[in-house]
Amino acid sequence: MNSRHTIAAALILISAAALSACAPAVPDPTLTRAVQATQTPDAASTDAVTTGAAVPVSRPLHLTFPAASIDGDIDEYTAEQATADGGINPPTLDSIAWYTGVPDPMPGTNATNTVYIFGHTWIEPAAFNGLKAVQPDDIATLRTETGILSYEVQEIISMDKDDFASDPDVAAVVPGRLVLVTCHRPDGWSDDKPAPENTAVILRLVASAQS
Repeated sequence: MNSRHTIAAALILISAAALSACAPAVPDPTLTRAVQATQTPDAASTDAVTTGAAVPVSRPLHLTFPAASIDGDIDEYTAEQATADGGINPPTLDSIAWYTGVPDPMPGTNATNTVYIFGHTWIEPAAFNGLKAVQPDDIATLRTETGILSYEVQEIISMDKDDFASDPDVAAVVPGRLVLVTCHRPDGWSDDKPAPENTAVILRLVASAQS
């Protein structure tokens, strides 16, 4: 990927405390810090769909992802909330949080940025527990205010929280891209310790339809 894409207006910085959701007794969801840069995307960097109905950018309402057992409504999560919370911290374990603290965050066939959605994983039922089961080519669907957008999994990335922001796929401004973010605990990791890693599922827009 061109280095210009890695210095992104949608840059997400995951701190050492990122999306924790994994403390004993009362879950302490991970805090995912987000900041934005000011660069604009390269026109060549796009995952935008080339066929299907035009679906103008709008608020996402519902995420369906059968391979991950995700089927739930989406709540907006603002930059102001992230500041108050000390990072992106969806309010409940079953929350699906669309982050609007980056420029032009709305999904659509004419999107101009990557779309970011966050959710918790935990030892108890949580919105994104099933992300660990997804495979390339699995399909997720966003229902928005203006239509239906289908995305195909391209890549599943797990990394130390400190390394998360340096990954070019996560940081890139890519119209037509959806990134689902959660925490990740390796096999054998103690339930008494915060998850040391984050997982990002990178998806590209492959189909669209008017609702």
